[in-house]
Amino acid sequence: MDLVALADGLMSRLLAVGLQSLLLAALVWALCRYLPRLDARTRAWLWWLVATQMVVGLVWHAPVALPLLPAEPVAAPVVLAMAAEASASSAPAMTIAPMATTQASRIDTGVLLLAAWLAGVAVMVANTLRHAWRLRGQIARAHPCQDRRVRAVYDALVRRLDIAPAPALRVSAEIDSPLLARPWRPVLMLPAASVAAMSDDDLHMALHHELAHLQRRDLWLAWMPALAQHLFFFHPVAHLAAREYAFAREVACDAAVLADEHHAAHDYGRLLVKLGVSTAPSPALAGASPTFRILKRRLLMLQHTASPLRASALTLTLGLVLLGVVPYRVIASSAPVAPRAPIAPAPVAAPAAAPQADPVVAPTPVATPQPVLVASAADMPAPPAPPAQPKVAPPSPPTPPALPPKPKVTAPSPPPPPASPRRVTGTWSIGDSRGGDAYVLIDGDDVTMAGHSDDIRTAQRLKQSGAPVLWVRQDGKQYVVRDAATLQRVKAAHLPVQQLGEQQGKLGEQQGALGERQGNLGAKQGELGVKMAAIASEQAAAAMQGADARQAAIDRRMDALADQQEQLARQQEALARQQEPLARQQEALSRKQMAASDKLQRDVARLLDDAIRSGKAQQL
Repeated sequence: MDLVALADGLMSRLLAVGLQSLLLAALVWALCRYLPRLDARTRAWLWWLVATQMVVGLVWHAPVALPLLPAEPVAAPVVLAMAAEASASSAPAMTIAPMATTQASRIDTGVLLLAAWLAGVAVMVANTLRHAWRLRGQIARAHPCQDRRVRAVYDALVRRLDIAPAPALRVSAEIDSPLLARPWRPVLMLPAASVAAMSDDDLHMALHHELAHLQRRDLWLAWMPALAQHLFFFHPVAHLAAREYAFAREVACDAAVLADEHHAAHDYGRLLVKLGVSTAPSPALAGASPTFRILKRRLLMLQHTASPLRASALTLTLGLVLLGVVPYRVIASSAPVAPRAPIAPAPVAAPAAAPQADPVVAPTPVATPQPVLVASAADMPAPPAPPAQPKVAPPSPPTPPALPPKPKVTAPSPPPPPASPRRVTGTWSIGDSRGGDAYVLIDGDDVTMAGHSDDIRTAQRLKQSGAPVLWVRQDGKQYVVRDAATLQRVKAAHLPVQQLGEQQGKLGEQQGALGERQGNLGAKQGELGVKMAAIASEQAAAAMQGADARQAAIDRRMDALADQQEQLARQQEALARQQEPLARQQEALSRKQMAASDKLQRDVARLLDDAIRSGKAQQL
């Protein structure tokens, strides 16, 4: 897959997923607004599914096809027949595929968008790494908590919540509020400036809030909205889903603290005000609110006690959202294929050296253009027999006269398919200009050219008994060169470009193999994401019904899927490291190819000028 095709495919997926995410986000927003009984845990899952839809839709290799567009008529392939000269053997059949010129071409818009997207993702990743490095330093500089009072409250709370193993409890002078960090080997850090002044109740509520994050596995689940923000940094829905998920997650932990009969809502509200506003470095979870607006919303949520929905309503809600998570692709509905158009043979030219007959195109219905296959007349099948004349019965004379019967038309039998064309190898540089400078070197099945595709037919007429020939058009004049030494020097000038092209092709095969493996891993990650979304809905339903045993089993399934996701991520990272040296080699070969192409043009121009001046090139 070339860079332009990769850019177009990725941009189309980003656009399709972005449009679908708008619909899903609107659905979730409406559910959260018009179903006030939805508790914070369910709201968090709903916004998490919005972020999951964006990630899964981008990496899913086969979106669900929805045939909603009207069908388009499909015409049969059009076959052209070229007449061959009677004095020479028929020219080899060719499948013509236009190639890019060696000159610097216009940069494709899709490639520019791909570069801009990669730059944006790189900025997001760099910012995340900066925060992660800062958090790593804070954890390293924090020291274990030695306060016996704090340790006693913490140990009692850990035993009551049945958390094993318990996170390491540390004290840091660089933070303003309690925070939980690091999904693997989690650490709970307390602010050194205020921990000693906190009462036992405040300390108990603050620690309970952070441990509730641990019980909910928020440190792991937060990666999905963060990944959506990185991949869709330009999309408002990605940032909305991440922000609303983070808010619902904090409210869910607040509700877990208030569910403890030891605490009252007004006491917990005073604690939130004391903690104030503080931004924790990603990916840590802080007890304080990141903004005053979020703090105000959390305080308002303390005044409302959400009651769980009935199982049927909850199942319907999550089912609708899960249906929106699956990526879709709107396509045209299928239509019957039009019958194959009959082949119209071209007349055979006379024995004299007359120009080749123009191709005759078989009439076909107006429809979407199909690939055009060019074949030699020698390989074409014999023309079908003409259809028989219709036999029409004469009308009967009585009054009123009866209508005549329908004519009986005998259709001709379909001709056999044309023979498979032979491939033509060589170096081609095909442009759009028909009258500019050009040359075509034909040596057997090897064609080396720079010009328009019609120039190949002109050069083929000049072949004599299969001997190599060079046709040249310069300054509006046409020449033919048959000197073996000149032809050999022209072929030798193209040799470095051909060799570099072969090296790039082999390197591209290696990159393609790695890319295919990365695509397979991405598909597996997408499938795991869908499974995690389904388990998340089951987990929410079990939580609403108070089925603790079922919820524990669902948690184990979620942990197993998270382990698989982590393993696939490591494999993706290993493949990305293998791609880096190949990309550097490909870039170096591209620079060599550009230099070799420039040298090729200069060398061929000099050889052609010498051949014209020396008389080796005969003017036609």
